[in-house]
Amino acid sequence: MLTLFWLFFMSATFLIRIDVPDSRSIAHDSSLEVAGESALQYGLGLDAEISGENRVTELLSDSDYDGACTLLQDALMAGKEANCWLAKNSATSSPYGLVGTPSGDTVTVHQLVTDGDDLWTISLTLWNIGGGA
Repeated sequence: MLTLFWLFFMSATFLIRIDVPDSRSIAHDSSLEVAGESALQYGLGLDAEISGENRVTELLSDSDYDGACTLLQDALMAGKEANCWLAKNSATSSPYGLVGTPSGDTVTVHQLVTDGDDLWTISLTLWNIGGGA
C-alpha cells in the first residue's frame, strides 16, 4: 500500500508543472519612477505665491486639491501620464486632478508632505503613453 502511494505521489510530481514567469525589465519601471519623482520634486521646489513652505503645500492648505494634482501632472515629461492621489493624515487616498485610465503597466511613486499639523500622502500612479519608454 505504501509503495502504491509513493508511486502515485511521484508520478503526480512529474505531471504537475508550475510556470514561473521571467521578471520584467527594471528599465521600464525606473523611467516611470524617475518621471514621478521629478514631478514631485518640481512641485515641492516651487516657491509659494502667498504663504507656505512651497507651492504644493500652499495649494493643499488652501484645499485646492485639484490644483495641487494638476500642477504635478503638468510637470510630467512628455510620453508619461499619471493619476494623482491625495490622503490627509490617516484618511483614504482619493484621486484629484485629471483622472485617466492607465494603458499598460503602472508604477506608483509616493511622497509624504507635512503642512503644519497635517501629514499628506501624495501618490502618482504613472504609465507610458504614445509608445514612450
